[in-house]
Amino acid sequence: MPNHEVAPGLLGYEQLEVTAGPEDELAYKVTAQIEPHGGKYIVTKIVAEQVPDGPPIQRGELAKISMEPFVREAAREISMLTGEGKSRPIASAPEFWDKLEATKTVSDEDLPQLAALYRWVRLQDGRPTTIMARDFDVSPATVRRWLVRAVEAGHLTQEERTK
Repeated sequence: MPNHEVAPGLLGYEQLEVTAGPEDELAYKVTAQIEPHGGKYIVTKIVAEQVPDGPPIQRGELAKISMEPFVREAAREISMLTGEGKSRPIASAPEFWDKLEATKTVSDEDLPQLAALYRWVRLQDGRPTTIMARDFDVSPATVRRWLVRAVEAGHLTQEERTK
């Protein structure tokens, strides 16, 4: 069970390993060690192993390996959102996603979930405002207005927004 606060209100793992290989279109078996740092997951160690009948490990092939899929997989492991003394899965709020997609509005009651969503996206991608705008089909300015409200209400800090 995740028990380390990886970002305010998000419980995950202090350290985890993610493995991928030929089934993921990689030439090698690759294991990445992921850790939270400054509200984002980062790769702190990577190990590449030759697979049976696979090519030898070469610099050019290693350069083609993107860290993003490893970080995103680690972020999927973030299973808990904490708030008001309770924990619940982030994905347990489909009504929040549906409401944003349908109405393109955020109420004051939605601000804690918006802040958690922002933190979760930020954990895996350096551009949460852009990603949220794209996913909810609104302008980045609209998402920024929502986030300003979340900061003003104390659900998100300005420091989280500017890192």
